[in-house]
Amino acid sequence: MVPATPSTAASSSLTGPDVAKYQHPNGAAIDWNAVRRDGRRFAFVKATQSTNYTNAYFASDWHGIAAAGLFRGAYHYANPSGTAGSAKSQADYFASTIGNQSGSGTLPPVLDLEDAGGLSVSALRTWVSTFLTELRARTGRVPMLYTYPSFWRNSMGSSTAFTSYPLWIANYNATAPQDIGWSRYTFWQYTSTATVGGITGNTDLSTFSGTSTDLSALALAGSWKPATQTVSEQPAGSTSSTCGGFAALPPQRVLDTRSNGSGPVGGSVTFTLPSSVPADAVGVQLDVTAVEAKGAGYLRVGPTGTAPTTTALTYGAGRSTTGLVTTTADGTRQVTVTVYGTAVDLVVDVVGSYGPTGGAQWYAAPPGRVADTRTGQGLPAGKLSGTADLNLSSVVPSTATGLVLDVSAVAPGGAGFVRLAAAGTTPTTTALNYDAAGSTTGLAVTSTGNGHVTVSVNGAPTHLVVDLLGWFDTSISAGGQYCPLTPTRFLDTRTGLGATGPGTGPLGLSTPATVPNTAAAVVLDVSAVNPSGSGFVRVTTTGQEPITTALNTIRNRSVTGLVVVPLNEAQLVLAAYQANTQLVADVVGYLGSPPTG
Repeated sequence: MVPATPSTAASSSLTGPDVAKYQHPNGAAIDWNAVRRDGRRFAFVKATQSTNYTNAYFASDWHGIAAAGLFRGAYHYANPSGTAGSAKSQADYFASTIGNQSGSGTLPPVLDLEDAGGLSVSALRTWVSTFLTELRARTGRVPMLYTYPSFWRNSMGSSTAFTSYPLWIANYNATAPQDIGWSRYTFWQYTSTATVGGITGNTDLSTFSGTSTDLSALALAGSWKPATQTVSEQPAGSTSSTCGGFAALPPQRVLDTRSNGSGPVGGSVTFTLPSSVPADAVGVQLDVTAVEAKGAGYLRVGPTGTAPTTTALTYGAGRSTTGLVTTTADGTRQVTVTVYGTAVDLVVDVVGSYGPTGGAQWYAAPPGRVADTRTGQGLPAGKLSGTADLNLSSVVPSTATGLVLDVSAVAPGGAGFVRLAAAGTTPTTTALNYDAAGSTTGLAVTSTGNGHVTVSVNGAPTHLVVDLLGWFDTSISAGGQYCPLTPTRFLDTRTGLGATGPGTGPLGLSTPATVPNTAAAVVLDVSAVNPSGSGFVRVTTTGQEPITTALNTIRNRSVTGLVVVPLNEAQLVLAAYQANTQLVADVVGYLGSPPTG
């Protein structure tokens, strides 16, 4: 693209490079995972020029960008000419090269316009119009225009006939791009001499004008359809006036059907909570594992004598699956697990309880990465096997009694499981299972020893990524307590509740009325049902950067996970990346002060 010197300013933290063969000197590859670790969110790659040139690195870069979890876009360098059919031929050549543009994570295809080809202003306008019309018909996407101010003024006569197309403007040595007739730019290429991790030499760098949700909306084609049902049409949950602080408990096994003689469960099984859980506790935190399932199924957990409507865990054939579950118990301290589908052995460990009085208060930390073995952050670099110390003493106070972590096993070499425990103790309860099929993410609650956590990886080595969501602290007087709710479904894209799917992209939702506007965070069971491929789901509060993965998806394998989401006026956003999926969400509680009056 047009060469220039660096800009003096960029307007957004949402940045990304655009590359061509020049970013592959002597055939050097681009490390797209390193590009992502460098903080970039998207990338464009040159695909074609005229009707006889295809970038030899387009295919590998196109796939590499997506595999790294970046949004991706392709561009065509235009060589306009007066030859009849030139615009249509180039558009067809570009469309045939880039293929399907409707997949999630795909930015609009781009016409790179910086060569007039000797055409008059009128003739070039006609050429551009024909190209864009044909490209839109071929791809089903509204294309984007890349250009720079002097070219648009001189060669296109400052035309305003194309302002319905997104604008990617190249403008350097400026604090803001020049006005060429659009009400706003979509991308601004502000330098051609940026240094980006994973790319050899200098490269162009652009910034996106908008929020991360806006970028997702632009990149994720085929978004959710309007809802056909509202939450008010569903059975309402009840608002809790009984909340409680958190008490971390030494993990204690309360059920193991492998050793108690009952064998795989094909219906319901009941267990009694240990005496470490107060008889009048408002909630209990469990690690539940479906062990080496022979087929697919799901399970629900609730007080004995009730009929829970929310799925707590899904499992598939040939693997073990662990999930964190929050539930209440009946008056005799009993909890029932009901299995739907293939009978499976169950293991249940108690790891904490809530209330009814006293206990630690919730402190919501801005979601932040505290460990990533791909880069050596927080834990040793390289795939982890055995035990390691996760030192969070500089992040959480020494008075913290329990941590809420989002843990991902990334690119494992085979099957295994992860355990967590306070430093100085031996981890005995599984927090996450993984296998060679792909990355796996789960929520974990663990106690801590002066900010240190022992991480134990058993089985095949794997990369670990850990995000801190918050902690429980006895020294906080203004923090939040856990308030359980009767589980209420407020999203099911299979039935049209909240939205209709399957789909991709950001989906803004309000939590049910049982969650007060003052709630600091909401606790959800979220399921991705029958995803179309490998990808991930993120859930965040409105206006906040979605950096923490809530679920990983694998083609046709449904997955459920407990999710804690900070709230802003009871609003949140769900987004699926790299795969279409149905989404189901149930609210099971919230963190904050109970409503008064």
